Amino acid sequence: MAPFQMPAEPQGRLATRLLLVALIIYGLYVGRGILAPLALALLLTVAALPVVDWGQRRGLPRVPVVIGVLLAAIGTIGGVLWLVLAQALQLAEQMPRYETELRRKLSSLSGTGASLFDNLNGMAHRLGQSVAPASAPAAQTVVIAQPPAEPFSAMIEVAGFVLAPAAMVAVTLLLMAFLLIQREDVRDRVLRLIGTDEIHRTTRAMQDATDRIGRFLLMQLLVNAVFGLAMGLGLWVIGVPNAPLWGVLAFVLRFVPYLGAPLAALFPILVALATTQGWTTVILVAAWFVVVDLVASYVAEPMLYGNSAGITPLALILSSIFWASLWGPIGLILAPAITACLAILGRHGRGLEFLDVVLGDSQALSGPERFYQRLLAGDASGAARLLAVAAEAGNEAAALRLLVEPAVIRLAADRPSEDFGARLALRSARTLMRALTDGDTPHSGVQDVQLVAAGGALDRAGAAMAALAL
Repeated sequence: MAPFQMPAEPQGRLATRLLLVALIIYGLYVGRGILAPLALALLLTVAALPVVDWGQRRGLPRVPVVIGVLLAAIGTIGGVLWLVLAQALQLAEQMPRYETELRRKLSSLSGTGASLFDNLNGMAHRLGQSVAPASAPAAQTVVIAQPPAEPFSAMIEVAGFVLAPAAMVAVTLLLMAFLLIQREDVRDRVLRLIGTDEIHRTTRAMQDATDRIGRFLLMQLLVNAVFGLAMGLGLWVIGVPNAPLWGVLAFVLRFVPYLGAPLAALFPILVALATTQGWTTVILVAAWFVVVDLVASYVAEPMLYGNSAGITPLALILSSIFWASLWGPIGLILAPAITACLAILGRHGRGLEFLDVVLGDSQALSGPERFYQRLLAGDASGAARLLAVAAEAGNEAAALRLLVEPAVIRLAADRPSEDFGARLALRSARTLMRALTDGDTPHSGVQDVQLVAAGGALDRAGAAMAALAL
């Protein structure tokens, strides 16, 4: 049998495509200062569209409604920052008092004597002294004194640390305001740039992206808010200091895919470890987080929006790594929305179907193709599971007609091919036989009809299929 070969493609075309992808990635990285706020503004615009539409349906002009939305957003951000800052300052003042308890717990973990690391360090130090020559002069300690920082330079550093995020928030809100006010004009210009030959396809893709991402963001906002509220109230009842701070932090961090919720639990666990005697509070905090996260992940999210983003978990993980490496924390937050937009683009755009295959949550192969692949791979149990699912959806006759019949026809058509091979055909036919007879209940009484295969594994599989149909 001839070895498998990838479809031939001209070297020049492949090199051009790779160069184009590299240039796009480089442009995304270089332009992150502009593109990241723009993408965040687009995301917030989609989230705020239902509120603006609701106000306009009540007869209010668009501009005052948009201004009200911006003021509400600024007030919410300011209130959250004030709460976080106040709680953080209070925690910083109280931390020196918790040092003794933290040392006691760490020493109890390491045992009654010195810790394992101290013992290893001491042993390494003694071995080094025994190996070193006795006449070697003792090394002199060199102390590098840092000059005291000037107040003006310290103020500049603090201002730069604060003003950079503030400027990004201001630019994002400004872009969001213009996108909300002039959304029809922006949409028309985008349609003109893409092309008006297939305006129906582009409009459907834009509407699909807006509806899907808007619903996903709204439900995620609701779930994360309830998650943060439940965490804050639970920590307050347990007695963890600064419970409002950890509730707000849990709400914000849960927007980060997969890693946000464990990070949100890490901080209150450390605080409980340092501020309380014994291990009861630490165990209660960890148990409460597990309960709340399980309810949010496996009850609230599937019930409210399921997989409305339309992307697979693997695609979400890989895209989160990619966008976080390009844009930092903002890219990590924007990764689900950007990935969903790319999957929708692959679903509706000509020549971009590979995006939906790679990122989308739809089945990559049809039912008959999946069943035929299981036969070629010799996976009888997998083929039997597909048959069972199809039989539950309809009946055995429908499963045979939808899955087995196309597989037998395709197997018979592929068998004469030189690339297929007699051994693969024989294994596939035997796999089909095992899949058809897997889990059959024994028949009682005399058989009314007896089918005899003419010869070969494929004929025997066809006879078994006919027996099941009868």
